[in-house]
Amino acid sequence: MGIPVVFFGCAMRGGHSVISREELRELQQSVKSILGYELASEHQTQNGIIGRENQLNPTEIHDRDWEFLEIADICVFEISNPSLGVGAEIADALAMGKPVLCLYSAQIDESSVSAYIRGKEGSDFTPSDFRYMTYTDINHALSLIEKFVDDNL
Repeated sequence: MGIPVVFFGCAMRGGHSVISREELRELQQSVKSILGYELASEHQTQNGIIGRENQLNPTEIHDRDWEFLEIADICVFEISNPSLGVGAEIADALAMGKPVLCLYSAQIDESSVSAYIRGKEGSDFTPSDFRYMTYTDINHALSLIEKFVDDNL
């Protein structure tokens, strides 16, 4: 297999109350620059993204992101900042049979992460290639992502 293609999902419109857009951008770009993976999507953390997103209708946004999910080998979601869209993308990725890793910052209490998402790990109704994990810093997150990719590709 060649270079893994990673879909990196994170909150866009839901706000950045826990992890800032800048922190998310650093993590996302490190997946590319340090781990050397190709990113299926990297628009979520760009400056001015909300203004550009407002130029698209909801179907265009959905279909673009669906295509990003389709080409990805692995899907990684940073779920510290709650987002309905990210939840839908997680469900879509699982329905497509993609390995899914959900990460959340140790800055937050685990109980503030959606119980439905936490409950997917170990559920009889969820594929075994779903994981959610906490990370302490970017380097820790990168090591978790790298191990998940190695284990699932």
